[in-house]
Amino acid sequence: MALSSQVVVGVIGNITSLALYLSPMATFRGIYKKKSTQEYSGYPYVFTLFNCALGLLYGSPFVKPHSNMILTINGAGFLLETFYLISFLTFASRKKKVMTVRLSCGLAMAFVLEAAITIFVLHTYRLRQAVVGSVGVILSIVMYASPLSVLKVVIRTKSVECMPFSLSLFNFINALAWVAYAIVTRDLFIGVPSGIGCVLGMIQLTVYFIYRRSKLINVSPASTNEISQTKEIDMNAIDLSIQKQIDANAMDVTVKKQIELNAVGLTVQKIEAEKSTFAIVISVDPDHCRSGVKYIE
Repeated sequence: MALSSQVVVGVIGNITSLALYLSPMATFRGIYKKKSTQEYSGYPYVFTLFNCALGLLYGSPFVKPHSNMILTINGAGFLLETFYLISFLTFASRKKKVMTVRLSCGLAMAFVLEAAITIFVLHTYRLRQAVVGSVGVILSIVMYASPLSVLKVVIRTKSVECMPFSLSLFNFINALAWVAYAIVTRDLFIGVPSGIGCVLGMIQLTVYFIYRRSKLINVSPASTNEISQTKEIDMNAIDLSIQKQIDANAMDVTVKKQIELNAVGLTVQKIEAEKSTFAIVISVDPDHCRSGVKYIE
């Protein structure tokens, strides 16, 4: 028996969705290694988790029977996103933990309320699909847009270090696959957020390719303990460390000592060279101190 186009496109959508859900694995390997969430946000994992929960409700026998494609991938996504969220909270700073837990609790209560209303108050499949689907449209758009929350950091630091390429790429591919599925099944509640997801995915990829050539070179101007405790930077030590690296490339530079400390943010110092521009980036976040020289083309 030949496979229907709905099954074929649904399988492709499941494969791309699984790739999307697995894409943060590399990010979390880095988090486990450094024991810090660095500049990453937990919001994308929270929104994706509850988007999967809503997908499970939408594809359940109570709302849209015989939706195995929707159930299987959202079930796998729910388990993976739960793992990511727990891992993020394990290594996040206190401030990030509080903000992420508050958002998670709020969405959890909203989901339980919607599930109760859908099952016990609404009595027709059509009405249930309309209500759950409408909420799903909003949450799916937020899920696709959540990686954009780091764009401000990317543009400020001119680095895509905190915006993983794999997540942006699979966001776009996944949205494209589900647009095809929505066309075949004529499901507006899947098509609308997926179409918007394609546009948002393109924005993420565009920003990534604009700043993809920035490089971070490690520098040790002072121990991170000293930076964390005193929040004072020895500019002479920084100059010496940088000059050693610059001299290796036979480049004559002039260091502009324009540095501004921020207890919870990034410090950027520009260095003008003959052919290039560099920037010292120093993080004095008590939870994760780091420094480096960033090449800006």
